Formats: sequence, C-alpha cells, structure tokens
Amino acid sequence: MYVFDPTWNDRLLRGLCAGGAARFLAVRCSDVARYAAELHELDAGAARTAAEAITAAVLMSAWIKGEERVTLQVQAERPVFSFIGDVDAAGGLRARFSPRRLARPADGRIEGLILAIKADRDREIYRGVTPLHGERIDAGLRAHLGSSDQVDVALRIEATAGEDGKLALATGILVERLPEEPGKPSLSREDFAARFAALDEADPAALLADIEAGRLLGDPVETLEERRLHWRCACGPERVEAVLAGLDPVELRAMADEDGGAEVTCHFCNLSYRVEADRLREMAAAKEGAPET
Repeated sequence: MYVFDPTWNDRLLRGLCAGGAARFLAVRCSDVARYAAELHELDAGAARTAAEAITAAVLMSAWIKGEERVTLQVQAERPVFSFIGDVDAAGGLRARFSPRRLARPADGRIEGLILAIKADRDREIYRGVTPLHGERIDAGLRAHLGSSDQVDVALRIEATAGEDGKLALATGILVERLPEEPGKPSLSREDFAARFAALDEADPAALLADIEAGRLLGDPVETLEERRLHWRCACGPERVEAVLAGLDPVELRAMADEDGGAEVTCHFCNLSYRVEADRLREMAAAKEGAPET
C-alpha cells in the first residue's frame, strides 16, 4: 500500500553547515507518524514514542541509495513495547508499534535495545545493536552512530503533543562533524561539541523552521537535497495471494472448506485482506495441475 497525501508536509533535508565543516539532516515526519498512530490505534504515550522511533529511522536512512533500505527495531523492557520501522531511499516508510497503550515516562527514557539493519534487495549490508540504559531514543541513536560509524554527532529528536493529547509534531535534527582534511573547512571535536551543544535545549519546531529558512543556530546552511516522505508498504491483494500460493493445495482447500476463505492482516498497515473460498480452490487446482519441477 502506497499513501502520499499532498497535504502532508513531511520531508528530509540534507546539507552542509558550519561553513562546510559539518553536514546536517533535518526531518519532519509528523504526518506519517500520525498516520501510523491512527492505523495502529495508539494512545498518546504510544504515539509519541512511535513518532520518536520513526524519526530515528528516517535520520538513519539519509545516506542510503538505490534499492537500499534501513530497518530500525526497538525492544524495550521498561516501559514494555516493541517497534519496527523501515525506510527506503525514495522516502517511503512503514512502521509498527505495540502495545496500543503505553505509560510513557515523562522524560522518555527507555531500558532496552536498538537494532539497526541496512540491506539492499539481495543481502544484508550491516547490522548493529545498541543498548538503552535508561536513555531517550535520540541518546541511543547518538551512541549507535558514535560506536558503529566512529563519527561525532549532535542529535535531537522530539515528538510533542497538542492540547488534545494527540501527536502535534515529530522532528529530528542530526549534525555530523566531517573528517578534517588539509585545505578544507574543519572543526575540532571540542569546537564541534561546543558549537552544537545548544541543540539539546533549543525548541525543535523553531530549529526546523530555521533550517527550512536556511539557518541553524544562527549560522547559514546549504541545503543539498530535499526528500519527501510517504507511507509505503508491500501489502495488497496480490501480495496476500502470493503468500498463500506458497501453501500446499491441501491447506488451501482446508481453508476454503472449513473457514470459508482466508483473511490476512498486514502487521504494518493493520489492514485485512480477504481471499474467498472459490479463489482458494482455484489456487489449489492450479498447483495440483502444475507440472513437477
């Protein structure tokens, strides 16, 4: 299922800042996060936590290309929840969060772990696990990038709720110090940390508005790419039939005769697809008449 609402304002911006000594990623994914919350009927605490995880996944997807995709999983022990989301190089994403109701800590801190996977159509390229020891998701992602990519980053992820308790804004800002090279702009690790320490206290909506206007913490930025975000899932009637076609003809006939058909629910979209009994019998007959290989 592909959903792109022209009224959505979700996007990922990528570019240079600090005079070319650092690169930035800025994400607004409020509309996609609200859509995920509606699909999975999440309450306010679950919706905010899911939005933070979705934002983290989008930030991790900024440098992929072609058929590559990034999958982010969060398994939390306190509070107890699970999240999985994946993002492709075209800005398509899908996500699943459970349970529907979550007693979210006021500070958003989590005990658990983050699993990040980068893959293309044929193979897994990278896999890394980072523990969360009473940390926010953005702190865990910062630790992951620091340990796996060996880079200095400043990072802020924020999901805020409106007066009605529903998700209002989901944003993420990531700044990465570029390696020092002769003849090119550079920042020492100490200067980088001091320059972008204000990200931790700045208003996330104001930060994003400033970047969209061409500035970050008072300094000009150069935007190199803008990528629109949308909901993308592989589910659909054809996909469901392709999965059922892998079953034995006996199983297909049993579902037709005993259950009157088959119903499959997508874990990501929470949509159900019905395959009627007659169609199951047609699929079984086709498999029985197929020549052996």
